[in-house]
Amino acid sequence: MKRIITILLVSMSLCIQAQTITNPDTVCVNATAEQYFVTNTVGSTYTWNVVGGGGILTGGQGTNAITIDWGGIPGLYPNAVSVTESSSSNCLGNPVNLDVYVLQLTLPTLGPFCVGDPSTTLGGSPLSGTYSGTGIVGNDFDPATAGVGIHAITYSLGGCSITTNITVNNAPVTGPIQHY
Repeated sequence: MKRIITILLVSMSLCIQAQTITNPDTVCVNATAEQYFVTNTVGSTYTWNVVGGGGILTGGQGTNAITIDWGGIPGLYPNAVSVTESSSSNCLGNPVNLDVYVLQLTLPTLGPFCVGDPSTTLGGSPLSGTYSGTGIVGNDFDPATAGVGIHAITYSLGGCSITTNITVNNAPVTGPIQHY
């Protein structure tokens, strides 16, 4: 009697799937200890590469999670972070890439002002950020609203912020004109 043996081959692919993240990722210029990861597959090792923006891989090479210190070079860096998974059977997955935008905010130095001076547009860059602090009216600094003193003004955008101090001084009080 002949027996028929059926062999069923099952091929499984262990592919790296990107995490839910906005591409490009935005980090602040000179950000430290920024963490990136992919879902871990038991037995796999991971080879990470970081290019552009002055980024330096500071920990985690070989694992599914790394830490990066970003430098002071702003701009958009295509494929700034990439990872390739190697399975326990030494098969390589396709690289997974992430673009990174290293964001540098600027806020011009303003002042000093006197209490009676008019409002001044703050001029943070890039545009579309938000301002906070005493004396803020929309995108302007109003010395009368702020009052006398040193006021910390913060400009925020994309999770980054920059702070500057603006001084408002009292106007002099001149006495009446007198005649000798």
